[in-house]
Amino acid sequence: MRFRYASAAAAVLSTAAIVLTTPGTAGAAATAEVVPGRARILVNVHGVPVHPESCRVDPDADGNTQSLPLEPSSRMVAHQVAPGKRHVKVWCPDGGIIYDGFVDVLPADPVADFVDTVFRTAGSSDRVTDPTLR
Repeated sequence: MRFRYASAAAAVLSTAAIVLTTPGTAGAAATAEVVPGRARILVNVHGVPVHPESCRVDPDADGNTQSLPLEPSSRMVAHQVAPGKRHVKVWCPDGGIIYDGFVDVLPADPVADFVDTVFRTAGSSDRVTDPTLR
């Protein structure tokens, strides 16, 4: 009988230790996913505790510097980005600079964009060729 109580107590203590040492989502650092497309850059921010719209995106930090706000959905698409290698920065008040890197933006292609829009509208987003439109 004593063995049963001892093993139950050990299980409770080990579970408590795991819960206390496992980092939670609230303490996780903010991160950004930056996806280049045709004359566009898609930015998704994860791990911002509150008000993701307070984060800012600069889709061309070395050229035409801008400070574009994120949408409340933690996502935004920067349009009319010049093709070529672009230096992108994402900054959030709660996390500082969470992305500072380079992406290769493709040239605009209105015909391909039209075809992608038709696929998206028809519910065939798996056939869309520009990842910023998915």
